[in-house]
Amino acid sequence: MNPQTKLKDLECFKNSTKEQADKKQMIEEFISTREKYILLDADSLLYNVVHFHRDKDTREDLEHQYEDFLSQKRAIVNTIEEDGFNYIELVYYFTMCKNNFRYNIYPEYKKKDKPDEEMRALVSVLKYYVIQMLETEGNEVRYSDTLEADDLISIDARQLESIIVSLDKDLKQIPGAHFDYYKQKTGEQDAEGFDLREFRGWSYTTPQEGYDMFLKQMLIGDTADNIKGAKGVGKVGATKLVTGSNFEKLLKVARKYDSIERMRLNVQLMRL
Repeated sequence: MNPQTKLKDLECFKNSTKEQADKKQMIEEFISTREKYILLDADSLLYNVVHFHRDKDTREDLEHQYEDFLSQKRAIVNTIEEDGFNYIELVYYFTMCKNNFRYNIYPEYKKKDKPDEEMRALVSVLKYYVIQMLETEGNEVRYSDTLEADDLISIDARQLESIIVSLDKDLKQIPGAHFDYYKQKTGEQDAEGFDLREFRGWSYTTPQEGYDMFLKQMLIGDTADNIKGAKGVGKVGATKLVTGSNFEKLLKVARKYDSIERMRLNVQLMRL
């Protein structure tokens, strides 16, 4: 649901809850200007490209994969423009941090029992090629030796009139408009019988929702990054716990941790 439609939907409520009122205000402020920066989490897009080409003849054809990367980027931008927004600049973000600050405070960060080394190698090769091509063509590309792509996006999103384009749930901590470019089935088919798909699309995070998202992640942890949450708390339990005033929510989270040191560590690892 694009921002304008979502706003109309919220305006239908005569007696809005505080959450609905906050969401309505956020979207009103967002659509008050149509010129935006697009902040693209390019890592996720690279993985999409590599996964598609992995078992095909184009697996090692970097030029072809780069064109696929650009084609998917254009489809995203076209959809955003069709929904009434122009972009001042599209900024590409990549994770290139060999000296990630999180490794210094938690050496087990991102370590898995069986990492897909082949996939990582394919993504790494394509990433260097894509960055080189984008920079050569004069695009705005950002990466850091110590910060991940989502860290960099978080910094810029709080300073720019922007749309965050990503699949990464962690970025939902950041207040503002998000565009999820995962394609899902619509239940319809084209004339040739192929399933029609469309972008998952827009979502809108208020400051309160961003804070609540962070607290839920603190409780659940992140298996992909090898970060343990509070013992015995899953997604359903985390949602039930994160209620009340902000102080009450924080207190409930703290009580679920076996040590305050572990909680402080996770704050450093997970907060954007």
